[in-house]
Amino acid sequence: MNSYPLPFAPPDPADASRLRCCAQGACCSDLAAANLVLLQGKYHITVAQTTGMLFRHYEQNTRLLGYTFPAGALSAEDACRGLDLIRHDAAARGRELRFCLLTAEQRSFIEKWSPGEFSYSSDRGDADYLYRRELLAELPGTPYHAKRNHISRFIRDFPEWSTHQLCHDNVSDALHVAEAWFAAQEEDSPALHHELNAISRALKLIEPLQLFGLLLYVESQPVAMAVASFISEKVVDIHYEKCTPAFRGAYSLINREFARSLPASCTFINREEDLNSPGLRQAKLSYHPSLILEKFSARLHSTC
Repeated sequence: MNSYPLPFAPPDPADASRLRCCAQGACCSDLAAANLVLLQGKYHITVAQTTGMLFRHYEQNTRLLGYTFPAGALSAEDACRGLDLIRHDAAARGRELRFCLLTAEQRSFIEKWSPGEFSYSSDRGDADYLYRRELLAELPGTPYHAKRNHISRFIRDFPEWSTHQLCHDNVSDALHVAEAWFAAQEEDSPALHHELNAISRALKLIEPLQLFGLLLYVESQPVAMAVASFISEKVVDIHYEKCTPAFRGAYSLINREFARSLPASCTFINREEDLNSPGLRQAKLSYHPSLILEKFSARLHSTC
């Protein structure tokens, strides 16, 4: 039996609390415990926890490939030890030593850890969009004029609206919204099927993954939903936000009401990446992100 420096295995829902402990102070969506579990099949994610740090490896050759920066390091010395473990693990497994989903700060650290060894690249589609909670909750001033108009129109057209917190009693309503969204898509792609399946799985795992969210109803009909989790104490990640297409303005309203439902201690809402989709990028930019968090890949010069 092979013994490797890092005991990688697929992330399990039962490990969510331990995974979350290594993300304290983090704001990247790829560190959300729920994403590690729910996207494991799509990106072939494996994780290892040792020496108080979380190690991840992605093996989806078409988009994400490589190790990530060790999470949970308490000092520069810890981070260097973690990177050394990654180097040894790659050698033991016969893998190319490469990294993905590095923040600019992590990229700089790796450059100091191993000067001149790597070349770096970035893909705009991997960048996270972060927003101040209070701005999404209040939509103040001229920048959000269009969003306020969308909400006003929805309330005028559908005055009998209400919201309810996501719970076991209404997960079927959330799934109904997701299925209505899926049915309205013009294309039938594997990515869309994967997303619908991931939503279905998430709604079955709201307790172990510590998911929460909001449902928007018109009279008794569910028309929009949001599913989220805390990445760290002050940052919430919205994993899924879907609406029934017939209800114009529902996206703007569920977005605002979800932000209003969060505790004041929450500073940022991470609405994840746009995957280079022009429509998704425009939608995310229309909410005026406070930060677009760029991410980098690193590859050995000799293998480029």
